[in-house]
Amino acid sequence: MILAIDIGNTGTAFGFYDNATLCHHIRISSIPHKSIDEYTMILNTYCMQKKIDISNVEGCVISSVVPPITEQIKQAVENVISCKPLIITHGVKTGLNIRIDNQTQLGSDIVANAVAAASVLQKPFTVIDLGTATTVSAVNSLGELYGVIIIPGVRLSVDILSATAAELPYISLGKPKSLLGKNTNDSMLSGCIYGTAAMLDGIIERVKEDLGAENLSVIACGGLADKIIPFCQTDISINPYLTLEGLVQLYRLNQRKNKSV
Repeated sequence: MILAIDIGNTGTAFGFYDNATLCHHIRISSIPHKSIDEYTMILNTYCMQKKIDISNVEGCVISSVVPPITEQIKQAVENVISCKPLIITHGVKTGLNIRIDNQTQLGSDIVANAVAAASVLQKPFTVIDLGTATTVSAVNSLGELYGVIIIPGVRLSVDILSATAAELPYISLGKPKSLLGKNTNDSMLSGCIYGTAAMLDGIIERVKEDLGAENLSVIACGGLADKIIPFCQTDISINPYLTLEGLVQLYRLNQRKNKSV
């Protein structure tokens, strides 16, 4: 069994995989000031509740875009499972040809998404990750990670709008009643959901032009994918566990590399 951990700005996901099958999943808030002991307790308690035999966990792989949390969770894993996690950083074998200016700036979650998508999609393809930020990453027909677009996230954008516009309230994200709202809340929700969906539709068309592609496979992940993607006009599949699946593949790839050395 492999433990894959995706540390994001808003939440941290833990996935226990038996081969390619997700057996257990938990998502917690990413809180930088939590101690190693607190994360150890969270992980240990979850394993006990789900009756996970930690002796069956052969390894762990971690993607993190929140450096202050990385070491705490790494130490917590070592405390509970007694294995040294593989941290996805620049230099880890990915199987991708990454064509960006500075690979050290590329988020490990974007790499994991591309690796997982490459195993299920025809090239070229695009991965949309709707989290704290919305990212759109493109892999061209040669299998190269060609570039990335980073956009302020849906929740972040609407929260800033509420905070800076005196008469606009905080709203929950859900399904809009209609395109044209009849009150402030519905109007904000429509703008947020339909606006983001239309933006993604437009970006996908531009990515197709940039790659010179007639057809472009598109997959989405992230905590807000199920709220936005159904309102897109583009055919986009959703896989909420895409990042975790990519991490497991990266772990396997690097284990094979180490064994061959």
